[in-house]
Amino acid sequence: MRQIVFARYGDPADVLVLAHRPVPEPGPRQVRVRMRARPVNPSDLLLVQGRYGRPASFAPGLHPDGVHAAAPVGFEGVGVIDRAGPDACHPVGTRVAVSAPGTWAEYVVADHRDVHPVPPDLSDGAACRLTVNPVTANLLLESLDVEPEDLVLFTAAASSVARMMIRLAHLRGVCCVALVRDRRHRRLLMETGAFAVLREDEPALERQLSEIAATRGIRAVVDAVGGPVADLSLRVLRPHGRFVSYGLLSGLPVTVRPEDLLFRGITMTGFWLPERLSRLTPGEVGDVMARAAAQLADGTIEVPEAQTFDLSDVRAAVRHSREAGHLSKAVLVG
Repeated sequence: MRQIVFARYGDPADVLVLAHRPVPEPGPRQVRVRMRARPVNPSDLLLVQGRYGRPASFAPGLHPDGVHAAAPVGFEGVGVIDRAGPDACHPVGTRVAVSAPGTWAEYVVADHRDVHPVPPDLSDGAACRLTVNPVTANLLLESLDVEPEDLVLFTAAASSVARMMIRLAHLRGVCCVALVRDRRHRRLLMETGAFAVLREDEPALERQLSEIAATRGIRAVVDAVGGPVADLSLRVLRPHGRFVSYGLLSGLPVTVRPEDLLFRGITMTGFWLPERLSRLTPGEVGDVMARAAAQLADGTIEVPEAQTFDLSDVRAAVRHSREAGHLSKAVLVG
């Protein structure tokens, strides 16, 4: 089978390579999935860069030369179960969303608890993106504990997961302020449910945010960027507000002053999906996956149009995912 791997940490456009490996066999309580589609997510690229929350799983012989160590890539995707091990709970032929490492391959063996049946009316292009962004949007929004009319500020608001959160928050009556790099996203975000859309590089941004927040204050900041944008967002957060970091897009830290914590009572937390899921029971994980699948199927939340690339064109897919201004999502097929 074909599989995307890397032998060292580095720029994904430089270090990702195509390997040919034997098709794996499932063990007890495992299933083998013939993959159909897999998205290129920021978390995938962070793993290859060595900046993810856990190290890559380098294994001897996984490199294309059959000798050196390499690590698999990909945290989610969709496919069809073609073989089930003893005591696996999903039958052969079931189309499933996969939440397991190594999905950038033609076949993946996963624990049966890490695959989730998807509705028949959900396309592969949408189903392959079920287990990360839609689930993050639901769980992160729940963690904010916001109420109708609260103001919530989102950085990197044009991203897929931010748009999902804005939509779900809007349906709860929350007022969402969206920060973007490109004003071309304004109309889409307003249609999604944003209360206001502002550019990150606007010289008067801090004044504009202060004016928006003048009457009730910004209850929470949901940040995927870090750096100056996050610093500014922290400054306009109201006393006893909450700052949640869930991404590393800029690669820069957030500057936190002791005064923010001591005198303003700001709460700062991080949200990392694997850690959050680890605190749920299997039944709770299944419930949130089913809820997210239903939201995608009925149009409550939407995923960007898929721009497909064959597995062998993985570097082109990576370049597409990095180019600013894209409203389509790089998806690996084959």
